[in-house]
Amino acid sequence: RPDAPLPGLCEHLVAELARITSYPEPAAERLVALIACRESVAPDNVLVTNGATAAIYQLAQAWSGRRSRVVIPTFSEYEDAARVHGHALEFYTWRELAADANAVARPGEILWLCNPNNPTGEVLARAELLAFIDDHPEATFVIDLAYAAFCEAEPLRAGDAVARGNLVLVHSLTKNFGMPGLRLGYLVASAAVLREVARFTVPWSVNALAIAAGEYCLRHDSRLALPLRDYLTDARRFAVALGAIPGVEVMPSATGYFLVRLARATAAQLKADLIAQHGLLVRDASNFRGLDARTIRVASQGPEKNTLLIAALSQWMQLH
Repeated sequence: RPDAPLPGLCEHLVAELARITSYPEPAAERLVALIACRESVAPDNVLVTNGATAAIYQLAQAWSGRRSRVVIPTFSEYEDAARVHGHALEFYTWRELAADANAVARPGEILWLCNPNNPTGEVLARAELLAFIDDHPEATFVIDLAYAAFCEAEPLRAGDAVARGNLVLVHSLTKNFGMPGLRLGYLVASAAVLREVARFTVPWSVNALAIAAGEYCLRHDSRLALPLRDYLTDARRFAVALGAIPGVEVMPSATGYFLVRLARATAAQLKADLIAQHGLLVRDASNFRGLDARTIRVASQGPEKNTLLIAALSQWMQLH
């Protein structure tokens, strides 16, 4: 997030610093209650974690030894977590998965999907997802909503997960509010599913200052929320300007981040040169399963910083 409201949060955390002299709540109970109220579900339907990635690993551990299907290209931690915990892994694009009636038909399977997807920025409609989930009640769906606040599409709701025994929603609180160093996320699912997952929760796994930050951000959400319309307007202008550079192809995205394909040279070369010559960092996306060595991911950082990258990439493409 390019405009994270950090000053107020930092002042709050300074005022709460004395919290570190005591243990935090074992399972972040007060924050759980606050999230449950916000999501209109019971506290038993919420599990707070030390970041969304920790939640992903905890889910893989709770279901160790299962078969997992990962919708690619996507965040590598689904695959990594599943592999660490002995899952048999298979990989599909969404089109392949939706076209194969037997793709998730085996009991006990886990399907991992990011929506909006990282790194593509693609979004599947809520109705389409729910229809697919309901057509495969024998599989468990883990839907990562970490970037839901960064697009206008209607996300899956907490009630969608609570009403189903085969749907788990992964949320991040750090991306929305620009505080990734604090590590804070949560799961929403049926009480039965979360009881199973909670067996693998380490006591005091969410630290006191992360809990304090989460409480502050949720209580001031209306003031701290991302100005989505302005953010997406900047992102779309950014994408159009990048796409006008000869040799640069911008992939469609519903969010403020998107993939860019280079006609010449590689993402690794571009990344190294931009850092060395301009102090700018882009994501070499070649290590996402399903993408190639000429793909980068970029994210809108506001008009001024976006202009720096547009100029630098234009210059670089002329030389390569």
